[in-house]
Amino acid sequence: MIRNYLLTAWRNLQKNKFNAAINIIGLSVAFTCCILLFLMVRHEFSYDSFHMNGPRLYQVYENTRRAEGDDRAESMAVPAAPTFKKEVAGVIASTGFETAGAGIRYKGKEVYQGLQLVDPDFFTMFSFPIVAGNATTPLASVNDVVLSRTTAKALFGNEDPVGKAVEIRALAEWKAVTVSAVIADPPYNSTLKYNILARTEIRPDYPDRKNNWNSQDHPVFVQLAPTASVVAAEKDFRALVKRHNLADSSFLRTRGFLKDEHGDYFSLRLELLSDVHFDQKLGGSDSINKTYLYTLVLIAIVVMVIACFNFVNLNVARSFTRAREVGIRKTIGADRRQIYFQLWAESLLLFLAAVAIAVGFASSLLKPFNDLFTEKLQLSTLLQPAVLSIALAGAIVVSFLAGGYPAWLVSRFNTVEVLKGKVSVNRSSLLRNGLITFQFVLASALISGTLVIYRQFTHLRTASLGYTTESVISIPVRSPENSQRYADELRMALGSQPWMEAITASSINIGIGEDQSMSHSNTGFTYKGQGISTAMLEVDYDYLSVLGIKPVAGRDFSRDYATDTSSKVTNVIVTESMARQFGIKDPKEAVGFSFFVDSSAPKWNIVGVIPNFHLYSMNERMNPTTLFLNRRGGLSYLFVKVRTQNPNVTLGLVQAAFHKLEPDNTKAASYLTENTRRWYEKESRLSTIFFSSAFIAVLLSCLGLFAIVSLVMEQRRKEIGVRKVLGATLFSITGLLSKDFVVLVAIAFAISTPVAWYFLHQWLQDFEYRTDASWWIFGLAGVLTLAIALVTVGIQTVRAALSNPVKSLRSE
Repeated sequence: MIRNYLLTAWRNLQKNKFNAAINIIGLSVAFTCCILLFLMVRHEFSYDSFHMNGPRLYQVYENTRRAEGDDRAESMAVPAAPTFKKEVAGVIASTGFETAGAGIRYKGKEVYQGLQLVDPDFFTMFSFPIVAGNATTPLASVNDVVLSRTTAKALFGNEDPVGKAVEIRALAEWKAVTVSAVIADPPYNSTLKYNILARTEIRPDYPDRKNNWNSQDHPVFVQLAPTASVVAAEKDFRALVKRHNLADSSFLRTRGFLKDEHGDYFSLRLELLSDVHFDQKLGGSDSINKTYLYTLVLIAIVVMVIACFNFVNLNVARSFTRAREVGIRKTIGADRRQIYFQLWAESLLLFLAAVAIAVGFASSLLKPFNDLFTEKLQLSTLLQPAVLSIALAGAIVVSFLAGGYPAWLVSRFNTVEVLKGKVSVNRSSLLRNGLITFQFVLASALISGTLVIYRQFTHLRTASLGYTTESVISIPVRSPENSQRYADELRMALGSQPWMEAITASSINIGIGEDQSMSHSNTGFTYKGQGISTAMLEVDYDYLSVLGIKPVAGRDFSRDYATDTSSKVTNVIVTESMARQFGIKDPKEAVGFSFFVDSSAPKWNIVGVIPNFHLYSMNERMNPTTLFLNRRGGLSYLFVKVRTQNPNVTLGLVQAAFHKLEPDNTKAASYLTENTRRWYEKESRLSTIFFSSAFIAVLLSCLGLFAIVSLVMEQRRKEIGVRKVLGATLFSITGLLSKDFVVLVAIAFAISTPVAWYFLHQWLQDFEYRTDASWWIFGLAGVLTLAIALVTVGIQTVRAALSNPVKSLRSE
């Protein structure tokens, strides 16, 4: 019986090739889209899921509250990790995870790999397997070092690295250590990335920092005991904050901070490690908002729903052309159940064929998809038994839902009415119109959403940052202690070139360079009872001129002023918002203003005031900033201002000149325009996904509408012929046939606009700097939707109106 169902279904599909092709194309495109989006979402949700202690691993973060919401920061001090383990009940292990420079050498061979400083508990907390050497206590000694498999291979080749004496560069100072173990490379879905792991105590300034809570520059992770609770641990953290005086309540109060639910202005809290990847304030550049992932899931569902609606519409419309077939089957003894399963078998065949084609499409598109979105997706994920079972079950369920209704509807036809020709197409019009309307509601909402999202991301990329990024080259410095010498020698080497304008250096890069590094430096202090906070930026001469920042008062750092390098006073340049924290409204009054940040250190003297600028991306609040002149070394980036018509050629010349100064530096230089663009790569990729999904949704809607109109035109063929014989014009017939569908699209637009506006308005609130959901965007979306529908319907209606009436009336 089953074989007979499938054989008959196959013959019917061959007989109705056009409808079958429309269905298979629509379903294949939808399934392909769903597969790729499923792989992407699954990849993102798999982050940090491989740790055996995962449910008990947390990142500690600082929390403060403002009127506009909570602020979270990940940076902790050196004593934080050991103190948390000692003083917080339930914390059984803790470790810092600090980036401390890069570089390792052995027998004259040097490899530029990043160094991470951790505590010994790191290896018991996280499931990164040791592949060689000491697997139990790899950092038992302060002079031990652990290398990733890739780093060990690069430095030692085929030689066994365990037990070898090497040197690592920790905060610009070389330290002699011994390789105790080799650890597997971190998985692609790990928040923690490493190449070289060493003890925190190896940092040169550890004796000064081990009890200093004021300098905070790295995240700290803790592991709770199986019986411990987050609530109890955070209660102990509140007591720890008070015990060590980690918060100045009066300072925070004057800065506008509010008390939290426990009455604290400042608190230490815990976030589950598996959630860190979805926290854009704690998770770094790889983080992604869960809202985006849920949106991708929603888009996949929308695309699938539209494809299924097309399937239902086409099969319901075509079912009335099969009325006589059903009547004859019932007459010769077929019951309702047999007819139902016969028709459902056809639907199942179509769905299975679409799934097979979609898997093929997804396989061929996976590499360009990965290249476009920089993902590590693998199609083998779909071949896992659990995933494969879910996919097949989903295809069967969807085919049952989408193909079940048309089959049920046809199986209920009355045999006598069918054979008398009394089954009317009008029975399906309400369902058909409802599904078409809902399709275009979704399509119109997606178009509106795509326009708003594109506009917001364009705003982030193109809004003024407060400085010029064009024609400025950023060079990562491998040996920051030599940065000033490099800058001076590079000025001499390139000074004769007509395209070279100026060179400077900075402790913080603008944007994300080829080294993928980002850093923050902040400080806070109290001045006359008022809390002052500022971002800290160390620079060399000519920093303002290279970035095109003009002081609104005072001057730039200058070689003509010996006081700029004096040890008795620290001359600084501040932004306008920094000056306003002292109650100074006129920038000119700030010039010459002096104050103490630390009574044991030289006072700060303001020599210049500059406009506020975005040191970091526009996803972060623009904070008050203070610039310091650093001529002692330790600046990590050189900036070269050029004037050229051949950017790539000039970039190569600059990089070649710098390579002579630091030949072992493999990090590539880049223009600041590229660096700032990388700030928004994730958003750019997501907007591309939204655009592609909206395009697919509209395409599927039009494909379904095209097929429905084809069937309707076929059913109204005689009516059109009669109207033409009676003198109806091409325009009147086309308008009559198009009117009903245009009304449906207009209704869809009216429904989708307020709903889309509400959700998009809420989405925009997540951005610190945002555009708005203007009315014209939704008007444009409506016009586009209507135009697309008119073109789709118009092609078929014009074709029907131009047909020869003799052909449609000759049987009468």
